Amino acid sequence: MKHLIMGTAGHVDHGKTSLIKALTAIDCDTHKEEKKRGITINLGFAHLDLPTGDSIGIIDVPGHRDFINTMVGGACGIDFVLLVIAADAGIMPQTIEHLNIIKSLGVKNGLVVLTKTDLVDEELIEIAKLEIMELLENTSLANAPIIGVSSVTGTGISELITAISEIVPQVPDKANAGLFRMYIDRVFNVKGFGTVVTGSVLSGEIQTGKDLYLLPGNYEKLKIRNIQRHGVSTNTVYAGDRAAINVVGAGQNDFQTGMVLSSKILEPTEMTDACINLFDTAATLNLWSTVSFHSGTFECQAKMHLLDKDELAAGETGIVQLHLTAPAILLNGDKFIIRNSASDKTLGGGLIIDSNPLHHRKRTPQLIDGLQMLVSGVVNEGKLSEQIKIELFKDNVPLTTNELAQKLNKPVAEISAALGEVDEIYASKYIFEDTHIIIYNASEKNASEKILSELEAYHKKQYIFSDGLATNELFGKFSFTKNKTGKIYLELLLNKMEKEGKISKFNNTWIIKGHTAKVDDKIKSEIDWLENEIKKYDLLRPVLKDIEENAALKGIAKEKIKIYLDFLARNKTIVFHDGEIIHCTIIDKVRKILLTELVKKPEGIHIRDFRQLIDATKKICPVFIGIFEDEKVVSTIPIEFGCTIHITEKGKKLL
Repeated sequence: MKHLIMGTAGHVDHGKTSLIKALTAIDCDTHKEEKKRGITINLGFAHLDLPTGDSIGIIDVPGHRDFINTMVGGACGIDFVLLVIAADAGIMPQTIEHLNIIKSLGVKNGLVVLTKTDLVDEELIEIAKLEIMELLENTSLANAPIIGVSSVTGTGISELITAISEIVPQVPDKANAGLFRMYIDRVFNVKGFGTVVTGSVLSGEIQTGKDLYLLPGNYEKLKIRNIQRHGVSTNTVYAGDRAAINVVGAGQNDFQTGMVLSSKILEPTEMTDACINLFDTAATLNLWSTVSFHSGTFECQAKMHLLDKDELAAGETGIVQLHLTAPAILLNGDKFIIRNSASDKTLGGGLIIDSNPLHHRKRTPQLIDGLQMLVSGVVNEGKLSEQIKIELFKDNVPLTTNELAQKLNKPVAEISAALGEVDEIYASKYIFEDTHIIIYNASEKNASEKILSELEAYHKKQYIFSDGLATNELFGKFSFTKNKTGKIYLELLLNKMEKEGKISKFNNTWIIKGHTAKVDDKIKSEIDWLENEIKKYDLLRPVLKDIEENAALKGIAKEKIKIYLDFLARNKTIVFHDGEIIHCTIIDKVRKILLTELVKKPEGIHIRDFRQLIDATKKICPVFIGIFEDEKVVSTIPIEFGCTIHITEKGKKLL
C-alpha cells in the first residue's frame, strides 16, 4: 500500500474545495466562517480510495492571499499536488505564489486540474491550457497532464481519478526507517478518549502503545492510546500518512499547532544556517532582513543574515543564518518558506543546512567554503559520506566511528564503510586500536598551527631552555581534549607532525624541530651572578625582592630573573620549596650535618635541636625538613611541642 498525501494548490475561488468534495464526497469547509464567506480559511482534510486499492490522504489548502501561512503549513507534508486553475479566470497571483511555494518545498509530482469547464467554451479551455503549459514550461510539472473538470456536472471527475491512480505509483514513498516526526496541525478533545492531534507524518513510523515526545516541551513521555488513518483505526502509521493520534500524558492545552511529535528527544534551536532561493517576484534583500519563517506548521518572525553575499536579488540563491524569535524543532534537510515581515508576501524558500550552528559574527572565506560544502552535503543527503562531512564541519572536533554512528543514527559498520568515500582533501583519518578517528582538515590545520604557535611562544619566552611543552601541557591548550577521543587524537597528531619534521621530542617534551637553547656569554654571566646572590644567603632565607632590586642595578630585568631562576632549578642548582629558594650546596651541607647526627641518635632529634645543630633561624628550619622529607631521606613524627626528626633507609644509604 502506498502512503502518500495529495495537496491542492491554486488561487482563491478556483474550486479546490468543490473539487475535493466531487472526488471524495467529503466537504473540507467545516467551519461556520468558511460557509459564510464561501472560501477555505483552515486546512481541510479528506481521503480518496482509488480503484487500485490505494487510499491517499488529501490536504485542501486555502487560496486566499490572507491565508497563505495556512497554505504553507498544509503543503509541508504533501507528496504530489493538484494545481487547480479555473477555466473562466486562468492564471492568477496566488496560482503563481502557490506554484513557487510547492517548488520550494520540493514537490516534484502533480497534476493540473482545469476547473469550472462548464462555464466556458472549448476555445477558452484550449487558450487556458496553452497558458498553463507556458507557465509550467521550466518546472517539474512541465509534462503534467492537464485535465478539465466540472465539479457541478461531474464532467472529467472519473478521468481525474484515473490520472491520480496512474501518478501514485510514480511518486516514491518516504523512508520509514529511523526517527518518527509529525508536525501538529490540529488538536481537539474526544469524549471518552481525551486529546487527539492530527498531522502529516514526515518521517519514520509509529505504533499504538509506543511513546512519543511533544517538542519543544518538558520531555515527558506521552503514550499512544489509539491511531487513525483516513478515519479508520490502525496499529501503525508511516511517513506519507495523514494521522490522527490519541495520546495520554498531556492535556489539550499543552498542544499547539506548529509543535512536533517525535519518537525521540530533539533539542530546540533558535538559530539555523540555511540555503535560500528568492522567487522571481521578490524584492532584493539586504545584508540583514526581518522575515516570517515557516517550516511545517511552525511559524515565527526571524532576523536573516546573508553570509555569502551583501544582498540577494530576485531569482538568486544565497546562504543565510536565521535568528528565530521562538524555539523550533528543525533538522538538516528540512525545507521552509520565508515571507516578508508583514507576512503578506512570499519571498522564497530554502533548505536547512545546519540546525544548530555557531553564531557567525564574521563572514570569513573559510566559513563560506564550509557552508557551501554543507549545502552540497544536504542536497546529496542520500550519501552517507556527505552526512559525515556535515558532522565533521559542524562539530569541528575529532570524532570516532562510534560517535559518528550515534550522531547519524547509523550502524558502525556503515559508517566505517562510508569513510572510504570521504576524500582525504576534506578530512584526516587515523586508526587507533579498533576504531577510526576522523577530523575536518581545516580543523586539523588549525590544531597543527596552534601547536606550532604554542611551542614557538614557549621557546621565545623560555629561550634559555632546550626543552619544550609536555603532551599534558598541550592538552590544556585545546577544548576538545576534555574527552578521551580528543586526547587520543592530539597524541596521534603530534606523532604525525614529528614524522613530517615539524616538531621533535626532547626530554619527554615537544619542541620545534631544530630548536636549541640560546645562552650567550652575557646571559651566562647574568645567571652566574644570580646563582652567587642566592648562595650568599647561606642559611638565611633569600629575599627575592632584594635580589630583583640588585639585579635592576646591574641592568637585569625582573622578567629575566624569573626565567633564570627556572633555569637554575631545572639544572638542580637551586630548589624551590614553599615559596622559598635555597641553593643546592647549602642543602647538601645541611643534609650531611643532619644525617650524621641522626646516625648517632637512632631515636631521632627534636626540631629545636636541629636548629641549634645547624645554627639557623626558626623560619628556615622547616624549609630544610620539608625538602628532606620530599627526598625521603628523613621523616618527622609530631609531638606535643614540635616534632621529632628520624632518618629513613634512603637517608642511611646517602651516608
